[in-house]
Amino acid sequence: MSKFAPHRRSNNNPRATAGTVCQKCLGTGHFIFECKSTRPYVSRPSRTEMLENPKLLTKLKAEGKPSVEVPEEFRTKSGTANRILESKEQERLALEESKGKAKEEDGRTRKKARRLFIIHLLPCLRGLITHCKQVFEVLLG
Repeated sequence: MSKFAPHRRSNNNPRATAGTVCQKCLGTGHFIFECKSTRPYVSRPSRTEMLENPKLLTKLKAEGKPSVEVPEEFRTKSGTANRILESKEQERLALEESKGKAKEEDGRTRKKARRLFIIHLLPCLRGLITHCKQVFEVLLG
């Protein structure tokens, strides 16, 4: 079908009833795309005002419960950041202590490994030194 050809109205087009509410003007009997009036100003409290003053929520909601439960740590205005920082600092100190113990144990095992390596390396080094002496004697001799 061509885009320039006339289109027939389909049978599934919705028709506005008396109970249909327009989302633009909040009137009844028509849809938003049929609306010819302007949008009315509806004064509502901000989200912050609702969280700080639960009485505003009771006006807006029948049950009076906030839509989002606010954690206790965010209800008090002072000290939230300090408590979080203190808990992080304690975690950091505990982690450093555990790493310190591991380093001490690791340092002991490293020393043992170095000693064993040197013990096994010494005979090889002695053989290499004697071989180098022989080569230099031949070259200089």
